[in-house]
Parts: sequence; C-alpha cells; structure tokens
Amino acid sequence: MMEIEDIIADKIIARTKGLIPYDINVMNKQGIVVASTDASRVGREHQGARWVIEHQESVTVDNASTRYLAGAKPGVNLPIEYQGNCIGVVGITGDPDKVCELGALLKMTAELLVEQSREKDAALQLRIEKENCIKQLLQGQLDETQALSALKKVQLSIRLPAVCVIITPSDPARMVQQKLDLTPSLALTLNGVFCFNSDAGLSFILDGGSNTESHLAAKLGQLTRLLAQPFSVGIGCTVDTYQALALSQVTARAALQFGLAEVATSNCVHKNSVNKSTTYNRYYYDHHKEKIIINSSAKGWHLSELTKEYRALCAADANGSLRHTLQTLMSSSNDMTSCAQQLNIHRNTLRNRLEKIQDITGVNYKKLDQLFRLYLGKVILD
Repeated sequence: MMEIEDIIADKIIARTKGLIPYDINVMNKQGIVVASTDASRVGREHQGARWVIEHQESVTVDNASTRYLAGAKPGVNLPIEYQGNCIGVVGITGDPDKVCELGALLKMTAELLVEQSREKDAALQLRIEKENCIKQLLQGQLDETQALSALKKVQLSIRLPAVCVIITPSDPARMVQQKLDLTPSLALTLNGVFCFNSDAGLSFILDGGSNTESHLAAKLGQLTRLLAQPFSVGIGCTVDTYQALALSQVTARAALQFGLAEVATSNCVHKNSVNKSTTYNRYYYDHHKEKIIINSSAKGWHLSELTKEYRALCAADANGSLRHTLQTLMSSSNDMTSCAQQLNIHRNTLRNRLEKIQDITGVNYKKLDQLFRLYLGKVILD
C-alpha cells in the first residue's frame, strides 16, 4: 500500500514554507502529522486528515468545526494523490477565507514532489536491477533463455560476439566515494552494460566485433576523463553466447592479475598515455593466453619443475643467442632447414647450438616432448 514517506513530507515543508505565510502540515494515511512548520504538531493525530482520507476529498475546517475534530485547527486539508490513490494529506492552518486559494497550489506542489521522488526511486531501482542482471551474466548464473529474458526485463541490449573488460583504479577508496556520482555518467558511457565489483573495480561488456580495438580505445578515453585517476584494464576472450560471458569475465580478471604481476616484477608494461596526468594500462588475455593458463595452473614445485631446464639455459646463455635459436626452432615447427635459413646460419652451426643447449639442459632437441617442455619454461619465464 502506497503511503507518503517522512522524507518526502519533509521536502514538501521545506519547499513551500517560504512561499506560503501560514503553517503547513503533512499527514500520513493514519491521520498522523509527520511534518509541519509547527514542530509541536508533529506526531499528533489530525481528525481532519482522517476525514479527507476516508472520503477522498478536501475538507475546510472553520472555528466552529474544530470542536468536533481532534487535533484540527482552522484551515484547509487536501488529499495528496499519486496514480489515483490518496497517499496522504496536506493542510494549511489559517482563516479558511484566506488559505483556501493557496490550497490548490500547495496540493499541486506536494503531488509534483511525490511524483519526482517516485520517478527517482524507480530509476534507481531499475539501475540496481540492471547491475544485478550484469552480475548474474558475468557469474554464469543464467542460461541463454534466462539471459534474454532478464536483459529484456531491465531494458538492456548486448550484441554478440562480446568481450568482458575489467577496470581496477589506482585509488579504490576514491572510486567507492564517487560511486553514486559516477553511476549516471557510466550508464550513459557504457550503455548501461556495467557493474561495480567487490574490489571497487568496474566490469563492462563490449561489442566483440571487428572494430573492438577502436571501440575499446574510445571507451577508455571517456572513462579516463570520468574517473580522473590512473587505472589498469584487463580484456577477456571474445565469446559468442550470453552464457559464455562468465568465461570472458574470468579471463579478463586473469589477464589483469597477470599484467599487474608482470609490471610489479619487471616494470615491463603496455602503457598508453592519455594525457599528462592520467594513464591506463591494458592487458589482453589473447596476447598472453599460454602464459596466463600455465601460470594459473602451475604453482610451487610444479612451476619449478616446468622451468628448471630453461632456467639453466638462461644462466648459461649470457648473450641470448641460444634462447633465440630455441625460439626460432619452435616457430619453424622443428624444421632444421627452415630454422637455419631464418637464422642465416649453416645447418652444422645450428646443430652445434642445439647440441650445446642439450648439454646445458639435458633436453634432447630431437625429441619433441622434451623440447616442448623446454619451450614451456620459456613461455612461463620470458
């Protein structure tokens, strides 16, 4: 059942008390004064208001009538209506002959404030429902049919193929403080297809078509101006179904974590300077897929075992020529002739280098499984 809220009642008093030189009262559906320019009347029962609510029409109270209406004073009381329902009463205290003309103005003002407040509440509720829908998609809680239905319900549209993008700000506390102010601008910039993450970051879904790169650059430029602080970006894999958006989210998170770890250890980063004061760093899952997958699954002694041969090669290869030879051999599909041509060396020279690699690492370069293990170490460490 709809009823006027105390906060709206207070707004009605605040907006009208300077315009009307009489005491103004707002009563709820129980006939209790919930806001008034006369503080002594708040919380008291108003029989005139109860009559208005019961009969759904205005009532004028003169001096003679006050003896029959508890809590009432001379004046006029009018119903506050919203969508055809009486949700409260607004009244002016004073000589009925003087205040009745002001009643229509007061009623109109009160109903306008109620309507604005309800529209704002409805917009906020829709924004919450949109964000919850995006979170459900990115957490893999909806199948294709459910996703289509949920998106339609909250008036969102996602074009497939699509890609998930995660943003982590350099100052999460500042992002949290700005969240309410940022939301309307973010909704406009990102077409409503975004949600805030638990770490104060931001996830959004982008069209994954042929112009994804330019589209992403444009969005990041806009976000740079909105956020006004440095941030890092993880870009996930492109997917063709709504249900697979959860995978894109996971890979975007993995790319971001991988990139941040890389810059922390080697200070090697793909940095795009947008202006003198703000930069963003981008990390693509597809650019480092093998490393990300291996690093996420190989930990502790598994990682040590996978990389020990390549670490031995690094220690013995000061100028990097042997590692370059290994890279070229793998990119040549282990074809000795092609590898020698790419390196512009004789096959015997290539064989000597490979035998030296074998002596250092114990890896037989003629056995593909052993050579692949050495290459895995390179993928992980380089």
